[in-house]
Amino acid sequence: MFLILLITTIVAVALVHQWRARRQLPRGPFPLPLIGNLHQLLFYCWKNGGIIEGYAEIEKSFGKVYTLWIGPLPTVFISDYDVAVETHVKRANVFGKRYAPGIMNYLRFDKGVVASNGDFWQDHRRFALTTLRNFGFGRNIMEERIMDEYRYRFEEFSSTGNNNQAGSFTTCARSFFDLLTGSVINKILINERFGRDDQDFQKLKTNLSKGLEQTGFLDIFCPVDILMSKWLAWKQQPIFESFDWILELTKRHIARRVKQIESGKHILHDEPDDFLDAYLMKKEKDEREGLETTFTLENLAIDMYDLWLAGQETTSTTLTWACVCLLNKPEVIQKAREELVHVTGGNRSLSLTDKKATPYLAAVISEVQRISSIVNVNLFRIIEQDTVIDGQPLRAGTAVTAHIGMIHVDEDLFKNHLEFDPERFIREEGLDKKLIPFGIGKRACLGESLAKAELYLVLGNLLLDYNLEPVGPVPSMKTITPFGFLKRPEQFDVKFVAVK
Repeated sequence: MFLILLITTIVAVALVHQWRARRQLPRGPFPLPLIGNLHQLLFYCWKNGGIIEGYAEIEKSFGKVYTLWIGPLPTVFISDYDVAVETHVKRANVFGKRYAPGIMNYLRFDKGVVASNGDFWQDHRRFALTTLRNFGFGRNIMEERIMDEYRYRFEEFSSTGNNNQAGSFTTCARSFFDLLTGSVINKILINERFGRDDQDFQKLKTNLSKGLEQTGFLDIFCPVDILMSKWLAWKQQPIFESFDWILELTKRHIARRVKQIESGKHILHDEPDDFLDAYLMKKEKDEREGLETTFTLENLAIDMYDLWLAGQETTSTTLTWACVCLLNKPEVIQKAREELVHVTGGNRSLSLTDKKATPYLAAVISEVQRISSIVNVNLFRIIEQDTVIDGQPLRAGTAVTAHIGMIHVDEDLFKNHLEFDPERFIREEGLDKKLIPFGIGKRACLGESLAKAELYLVLGNLLLDYNLEPVGPVPSMKTITPFGFLKRPEQFDVKFVAVK
């Protein structure tokens, strides 16, 4: 009898707490004690065949700003572009703190450039942005390394691949772009290229894919201390081991560089050749000036870990989606090539300086990014003060996200959103401004400049130099991971046929 009374009291208190809290939050489906709206969310996702489709059904009933309770935690989703700008850009001081309690904080523990906050985040993000910007615009290192890797990979595969004619080859699209983009970010970070048979790279990709594919929705919200408990070891250990190995590889590269500097085999120049040198020079300068610095070898490992994860997987997956889109709409290839030949004369490579003269290529890249929208659930911010959102109350302690995947399929912005239609960005001036693949506000992806340069140079020169042919059936435009953290296309082979 006492037990029943105790349980009844706990449930009653939880219901009263939620009822009061809901009055200070945007509208949303009615939550249950402890589990919140998880039962409804999982049902809608299962019923409609994916995470985005599940959220779309909730949006039909509650609008583009709504509250979902993930267990006892209220989370607010914004799938309206104008509201996202008003909150994340115009009120960035209120909507700027990262909320990463779960798997995103594993290994980082409030360090790095993804999960950290406050002065630490500002200092390390500013340093990373400045370093990447110097590479991109100061001495044009970024373009040089992207194009060097582009030429190297296409020449390597065309000379050793499965060829049907000179200069042409067949390859797995995902593996090819993994190797290309992986080497680009590696050259930016440590000035080294991955080989095709590089065991570290193969293991790195295996671990990264395994870690991301096994990461579930609850891993994002469950506190990392609970995820690391012995009760969840059976589920979490394979995921943790994957990310542990990636961090250990990063530490190994750092230790090797430090040893080379100490032995005199590697010299730090006034203008660093890679991110690792730039960081070590910053660390040395702070120590020489007697500053209390957070630029330590331990924090360097986390910063590089973040940059590698962000720079590799997202760009590679987007380029693979680009192949899917182009194989389904081959007429786009011809139209883009006509523009590119006109700009380059057909006798030189495309350069970042050509951007203003290639509006159609820009439209193709924008539409690829819209179609791919590779993150099904975005990272969250945490609100530390009571405020208002879309005319509705929002209480302190609520997690909020601008839901990019939903914004990119908004029929009010992108008519016939399932169709791959680059011309939509030509027909409607300014539509590209409402595309936010790198996030929005001051917590937007810091690798944006590198990713944009890669997409423009790799995809543009690919369309200039090659035709694309499917090997077997044309790959589907539907993702094979509708319930995963990342939205991946199916694995497929593609034939790159050199343009004569």
